[in-house]
Amino acid sequence: MAQSQGAPLSRGKEVIIRDRKALFERRAETGRNPLNEPIYQWQPIGASWAAVEEVGEGETAANGVEGAVAAIRVLVLDTPQARSITLADRLQILGQTWDLVGRGPHSVKRGVYAFVGARYAAGGAP
Repeated sequence: MAQSQGAPLSRGKEVIIRDRKALFERRAETGRNPLNEPIYQWQPIGASWAAVEEVGEGETAANGVEGAVAAIRVLVLDTPQARSITLADRLQILGQTWDLVGRGPHSVKRGVYAFVGARYAAGGAP
């Protein structure tokens, strides 16, 4: 998912500037403890230049994240690596970590893949 910074994405008549670096991470088993239980850590699986949009309250509720502090939509180029990212993965962007709660091709423009991320309040999510 490595692209040049700032290469614009076009969405209808609107041009979207990808000016943020997004890092996608996946939880991977990194070893075993003395009781032979797996130890997991977040490992980077890819990075991409992205555009960030705020998600409205109606869409936040539709995604089932009412307890979220904030929700964002992250737009990247539609690549095989972007399509391999699952909702079990997480996203680091804007200096914060976001849980992925939605993903899929953009509904209006071909070549754009969208992720919805949410940050939860303390006690707001398991």
